[in-house]
Amino acid sequence: MYAVILAGGSGTRFWPKSREQLPKQLLKITGQGTMIQNTLDRMTPVIPPDNTWVITNENHALETCRQLKPMGFCPSRLIAEPVGRNTAAAIGYSARILSESDPDATMAVFPADHAITTLEAFCELLQRAKTVAKKGHLVTLGIKPLAPETGYGYIKQGQALEDGAFKVDRFVEKPDQQTAETYLKESGYYWNSGMFVWKVSTLLDEIKIHLPELHAQLDALATNTFEAKGQYPYRMLNESGRNIFSSLKSISIDYGLMEKSNNTAVLPANIGWNDVGAWTALADVSVKDSRGNVIAGNVIAVDNSESIIQGGNRLVATLGLKNMIVVDTPDALLVCPKDQAQDVKKIVEQIKLEKRPEAVTSMTEIRPWGSYTILQKDANYQVKRIEVLPGELLSLQSHHHRSEHWTIISGTAQAQVDEVSHNLTRNQSIEIPQGAKHRLVNSGESPLIIIEVQLGDKLDENDITRYEDKYGRA
Repeated sequence: MYAVILAGGSGTRFWPKSREQLPKQLLKITGQGTMIQNTLDRMTPVIPPDNTWVITNENHALETCRQLKPMGFCPSRLIAEPVGRNTAAAIGYSARILSESDPDATMAVFPADHAITTLEAFCELLQRAKTVAKKGHLVTLGIKPLAPETGYGYIKQGQALEDGAFKVDRFVEKPDQQTAETYLKESGYYWNSGMFVWKVSTLLDEIKIHLPELHAQLDALATNTFEAKGQYPYRMLNESGRNIFSSLKSISIDYGLMEKSNNTAVLPANIGWNDVGAWTALADVSVKDSRGNVIAGNVIAVDNSESIIQGGNRLVATLGLKNMIVVDTPDALLVCPKDQAQDVKKIVEQIKLEKRPEAVTSMTEIRPWGSYTILQKDANYQVKRIEVLPGELLSLQSHHHRSEHWTIISGTAQAQVDEVSHNLTRNQSIEIPQGAKHRLVNSGESPLIIIEVQLGDKLDENDITRYEDKYGRA
């Protein structure tokens, strides 16, 4: 059995920690690992990492590979989408690529950002789902409802099948409160988890019937897929493939296929599932204090109850809060009532309307070579902490409007300034004059960390002229 992890979401309800450039699935929200690491880890007893595929936006491909490769994931099994086109396109494209190596494969599909706490039951469920799928069914995992939730779609079970599964009678859109309460009282209704198991051949046959326009493009997408060069040879589309994928209709697999097929089955699941769809989900998947608070980070909380308080490096002090959410990051602070957690996305929409950067980026930005964090910024100076991964290097570049000063904090650097190369270690520094061609290389085996001070009248990322670049940006 193979797994496909869907990792294309933006996680707007988890702003301000989740941003477009580093979304929820790449963050530590519910445990020691990031959400996508936790997703890969929980499947390992049934589906080994080298049988797992990931499909994500091309902007997140490198960071996803970095997070998963140490766990045994093979970077060539990451598929990079040029744009988001919903789950039907992502699943269809992944299935077509998987079919090249194993046309008779059984394929399980999981969102990257859910939480599951009953792991033994989850693994046993996957084995049963595989058995049902091998008999030609499109299997969806239905969660036994615990409350009259109006935020989920529902599945109504029909005729009993083998291995505890049922034919799907119908899929139901997100209900109102009264209808959800009725579903909870009646037996045979399940939350739609967005997790599926099927044979690749069955899925592709069903896509051909119900999504013929998508099916007609899958061969062309596969033909125009190639492996990127470098340390992480993930799969991406060439220009023709990008144009094809961008032209696909944006439609969910539920609406485009599952609701139309007569070949669907639901397997009831009691696995401690949570879709972690908003900050309030932390109350269900995290340890709470004696007053029902979920507190993390540098926080002093006095007389608070039933609140979620997430601090960072600076002190967050709260007093007398009840049913509130407080999330602090270096460049943005969220304060809202818990019953409006689903509306955090409205804040993100407003930030975008005002063309502010906080919806897209944070003070830390991921780059192909590592990352940088803005420590201080003013009109004519900026201070950054730069981390370069072992063996990586920045582009050969120059700046027309600023000079730079580098101080090595840890690691070993090779700094090129014009035609001269300098080897630098901890507590050594070097000046980069305005207009000089320069490059920074991590020549050691541990991360290289430097403090960069920029001085000039233009300090944004647009003041970069690249002459050579390992990552194709010159």
